Parts: sequence; structure tokens; C-alpha cells
Amino acid sequence: MTKPSYWLKVVQLSSLLVCATTLTAAAENVQYAVVAFPSASQKVNVNVNGQWHALQSSTDHPHLFQGTAPYAETYQYGLITDDHQGDTIEHYQRRLAQNTATTGNEFFNRSQTLYDVPSLPQVYHPVYPPLFSPFNQSNEIATILMTCNSTGFDAILADPKGDHDSARCDSMSYISHGAAIKFTTAGIKNSGKSTKEFAKQSFKVDLNKFTPKGGDKNYLYGRTTVKLRAHETDITFMREKLMMDLLGASGAATLSGSYVRLYVNNVPHGLYLMIDDATTSTINNMIHAGDYSSKTGPTYKGNALTPEKEGNLVFLGENVTLYDDAIYEYEDKGRDYEPALTKENEKQPLMEFTRQLSTINPEQATDDQNKGSLSTLLDEKHTLIHLCYSFLSGSWDGVWYQASNYYLNQDPQRNQWTLISYDFDETFGTGAPAHFVNTTWQNFTRPGSQRPLVDALLKSPYWSSEFETMLRTIVKRLFKLSVLEPRLEAWRVMLRDDVVFDLGLNRTSPGMQTSWTVWNYENNINATDGQNLGVAEWIQLRSSAVQQQLQFTDVDDLPPLGPYTGGRQWDQDKEGTRTPTNAKSGARGDKLTVVDSLPLITLLFITTYLCLF
Repeated sequence: MTKPSYWLKVVQLSSLLVCATTLTAAAENVQYAVVAFPSASQKVNVNVNGQWHALQSSTDHPHLFQGTAPYAETYQYGLITDDHQGDTIEHYQRRLAQNTATTGNEFFNRSQTLYDVPSLPQVYHPVYPPLFSPFNQSNEIATILMTCNSTGFDAILADPKGDHDSARCDSMSYISHGAAIKFTTAGIKNSGKSTKEFAKQSFKVDLNKFTPKGGDKNYLYGRTTVKLRAHETDITFMREKLMMDLLGASGAATLSGSYVRLYVNNVPHGLYLMIDDATTSTINNMIHAGDYSSKTGPTYKGNALTPEKEGNLVFLGENVTLYDDAIYEYEDKGRDYEPALTKENEKQPLMEFTRQLSTINPEQATDDQNKGSLSTLLDEKHTLIHLCYSFLSGSWDGVWYQASNYYLNQDPQRNQWTLISYDFDETFGTGAPAHFVNTTWQNFTRPGSQRPLVDALLKSPYWSSEFETMLRTIVKRLFKLSVLEPRLEAWRVMLRDDVVFDLGLNRTSPGMQTSWTVWNYENNINATDGQNLGVAEWIQLRSSAVQQQLQFTDVDDLPPLGPYTGGRQWDQDKEGTRTPTNAKSGARGDKLTVVDSLPLITLLFITTYLCLF
């Protein structure tokens, strides 16, 4: 036998390597995983090439079923009984791309897990370095499964306006496409004020509510507490998520969140938006890139009860008892703040802020060389971004129009305050007066009201000009239908099945039951439904009105922004509490890839080849 030349051997070896890779991809078993709720007589299976393969319940996440089966371009899950009389099989075929070694965590009877949701262009770089993490997702719906004390939780649902302690949850699973994370010391209670008037409750989940004193804290992507927003005033489920994403894309510190479906004690509660709560951790995530060694000052929450009783930041004198808890809530004490605050003086920093604000003369800010003295209190550009979106979205119950729904945090490191607006379900035409969509910014302040913070900026020759420049920039790059409509359409498809699921649930709490249908959901994304303008409709009308008022077009003729290198990426493995599982079980979101097994097969081919020649 004549031995091949060196170069021929190289060519042959290369061919064998290609064959090895191809055969590996074809022969490698795929890791399948699905969240499902089988009955006692059903078993979870996956059908591949006409053959059913059993999946096993995860030890740490009982409703997450996993297993390996051969690769196929199409597959489907089923809940199978021994006699096949009680089978429940998905009515569609899922598709799996070639060379895929894991499906990720899926959900039974949802044909798709990840969606192609267009990203948003960045208008400005972040003013403060943020913490980046998978907590802020826009292209999937995760699942939260909680096993809680039924007596405590049922009491909350039966009397949502009562004063309840959190119900203890000995098991909580957060399962997304790429991760499954378990918590064992969480607590849940309902949250909000007006939301308690509805039969579908909103919730607050404290991941460490029952953690022993002195024990390690558990984090979900840097969060110790999350809120689950029911969105009973927004049939589209999109307004708040869109607003937070727009603020983030414009460089503002903002709450963030993702869509989830919630189950408590095996009972479905529907579709929610999981968002940040105003904790010390959240503040650090937004303005210190999640550096928890940072000193953090107190955070106050502004609220409005009536036009006469609102968190307008007017200086009321140096008597801290004049700053009513009902409109200025001491939300978070911060970390290592000095001097330490007590119940008697907890409003002292807020009072001092309003006192200093009352001394600002906006007319002193005339140009770039003479910007006035407001920077001694807060960052003007950051505050303007929040005011821009309060105006653009028609936020009638927000910080500008109603002096409500904002956080005010003191940063002792920068010796400044940071204003962060929140609560955006009633934006983009929901509940707003009809004329709002065409109102100029000069007329956006509610008649007869006092707005010292807004006035300190917008009654200034310099900052009012900067505000208008900012409006033009935001509309040119981001706040226009050509950019946002594809995102809304992608969400329409992504959310639809879970909206149907949500609307079909029987609520057990007393309160208002919405009468919405799927038609209302799809219609109000684009068009007026009752008194509420459609989301896309509002964006089109508002951006057009601003262009007319400020005499410009929305053509993006702006210079490129360039890359952003600040901030920090969260590492859940190192910084959070993850479920201890076998390395490739998938329960922790680990993904088995072709690369994991390729080296062994490749080595086998190479060894065989060398032995032959």
C-alpha cells in the first residue's frame, strides 16, 4: 500500500474533520426542556421523528421536564397517558435549527420561546453607569413558579385591601429560555394602591423575606425584590415596558423589566411585567453599575392624592413634619448613609433639597458658559430626559403633569440627587385627555399647579433650548413610528397567546373584572379603543405634532453615537444564588453544545486515520 503524500494527508485529514463535525451534529442527542403541568396520569414526552421520548422532572424545578433525544428539524411535546386516551399533544410542530444541541427551556403549548424583537437605537449614552443583565429582556416570556403558604396567600387574595404579611414561599423558580434559578426564602404579597381595586392583583416578591438574619442575600440578576405588574389598565401590556426601554435607550437611569407568566401553588395567575422595586440594590444597579460597596443615600417616592396634595417639591419650611408621608414616602434608607436617619428626621434630606431648589433662579442659566446652579442639586441632562418622555408619552399621572410617580435619590458620593420617573401603564393615550397628544410642552404643566423642579429647567433660556434640542434628537433617532412599529408588531405576536391565557382566567379576588377581549388587545396597539388612543397611533400623532411645533423633520441626519464602554455586566453564577445541579442538566440554564462532545469524536477520527496510514 502506497502511503499518501504529506499534502494529500492534510487534505484527507481536513475532510475527515469536516465529516466528524457533521456526523457529530447529526448523531448528537439534543437536550429538550419544557415547563409543563401534567396530571397525575400523564407523563411529559417529546416526539422526535414519530417516536416519543420521556422527559424527567427536574429535582429543583418540578415543573421543568428535561431529557435527551435525537436531533430532528421538527418536534413537539405531549402529555402522554399509558392508554393514550388522555393524551394532550401540542397541535403544532416546533422547529430546531441544525447544529443545535439544546432547545433551551420552553413552555408547553407555546409554539415559540425566543422572538425576533428589533432592538432600539441608542439616542444618548447612559448618564450614569448601569448594570447590564438578563433581567431586562424584550424577546421572551419567562415563567415564575411559586410554592407558598396557602393560608397566607389565600388571605391576601380574599381581602386585597387588608393589611397582610407576606406569604412565605419555600420554593420559587424563575425559568427563562437560558436559565432556571431557585429561591427558598422568598415572600409574596399584593402591591400597589389603585391596582388593589381590580380582581387581578399585582404582587411584590421579596427574595430574602425569610432569609435568616445574617444570612447571605439571594439576587435575581442583581435584584433582591421585584414587582409583578398586572396591567389591568393597559390591555396591550406594552406601554410600561416600551416607556422603560425608551428611557434606557435615551441614556436615563430607569427601572427595567421583562414579561413573565405567574403560577402560585400550581394555580395560574396570568401575564405580568416583572420590574424593579426601589431598593438600595436597584439604585446601585441604575447609577453605580451594581457596585454594592457604594454609599447610597435615602430614596423618596413622590405621590399625588389631589391637585392640592401632591409631591410637587415645593419648599414648605424647615419643619420636616410638613412633608406628608402620603405624598413623600421614605422608600429606602440606602447604605452607609451618614448621619443615620431616624423616624424623626428621615425627611430632613428631602426638606433640604426643596429648600435649595427654591433658591434656584432659572434666568441665570443663559448659555453653555453660564448654566446656572442647578447642577449643585442634580444632573440637568438626566432630569431633562425624564421630562422629555413624560411629555412625549402624555404621562398624565407622572412627575411633570401630576407631580407623582417618581423616585428621588440622594447620592452622597456625587453630592447630587437623581430623579427617576416610573409607573407607565397610563401613558401613550391611556386615560389621557384628547387634547394631550397635540399639547405643546409650554402648556403641559397642569394649570394652577406649582412645579419648581420643572420651572428651574424649562424657564431657563439655556435649559429650555437644550430641552427642545433633546426632543428633536429623540424624535429623529427613536420616537417615531418607523422605528417603534416593528417592535410593537413583534410584541403583538409574542404576547398574544399569553394574553389569551390571561383573559381566560377566573379571578378569585373581589374587585373590578375587565371585559377586554383579544380584539381589544390587538386593536389598541394601533388604534383608538374607547377613550384610549392606540400605542402606535399616539406615537405617530405625538411625533408629528412635535415636529410641527419645533419646525423639523424626523429624518435621522444625526452623527453616529459611537460605542459605549461603561457600565458592568452581571454574572449570576458568581454574584447570585443559582440552583446546584449537574453541569449539563440544563436546570441552571447551561447549554450543552456540539462543542462539548466534538473533541472526543474528532480525536477518534484522527487516531483511526493515523493508525491506517
